[in-house]
Amino acid sequence: MKKIILLLLLLGQLSFSQVEKDDYQLYSLILTERLKLGNNTEKDKIVLIEQFKDKFDGTYHVFNHENDSITNSDLIFLYSMTYKDTTFLRRLTKEKDLRNVVVQLTSDKSEHPKINAELLQKPLIEIETITDKKYDKHFRKLRLINRGWKGIEREYGTNKVVRFSQVNYYKQFASTYYAINCGRLCGAGNIVIFERIDGKWKILTEINLWMA
Repeated sequence: MKKIILLLLLLGQLSFSQVEKDDYQLYSLILTERLKLGNNTEKDKIVLIEQFKDKFDGTYHVFNHENDSITNSDLIFLYSMTYKDTTFLRRLTKEKDLRNVVVQLTSDKSEHPKINAELLQKPLIEIETITDKKYDKHFRKLRLINRGWKGIEREYGTNKVVRFSQVNYYKQFASTYYAINCGRLCGAGNIVIFERIDGKWKILTEINLWMA
């Protein structure tokens, strides 16, 4: 009996390690492919919020998922939200399973882990981690937002602040929410959907939720 319990614990640890490895691979894809960090000769620096605090209450419905098919109104809306990704929209129209995946992957992000910045380090990306509470202290007075951003840049040497939600998985797909803030009228929040093809994760599309 003890051997069985030890074996189950070992299998659980191995499974968690693989999921964690995938999580950081997906986060890294966002940094390099979406935010274009670490791709130049000069080092980029970001401030990473160590644990995401969800201001959307865990709900990110991007189209009416109660219908059996996607409507033209939804497609027009998503055309803008996906940065005119017509390839994804064609797949979404034809593949009911993909529509179900999008709903499942983007509807519940209530548990958000603390991010280990060491697992994200790249040769040309410097990451400093702070708490959400410490970040918010810079903006206690709304009329002093510009001063808050100057304080962040002075303290950390960058105005790029990034945060990640948990990663959700479904079959060969995965998704996560990320946000970047870089000033009073600078920033965006997006859901990224990934697909594993031939054992390798690739970004399928990006759905914009807000932009400043």
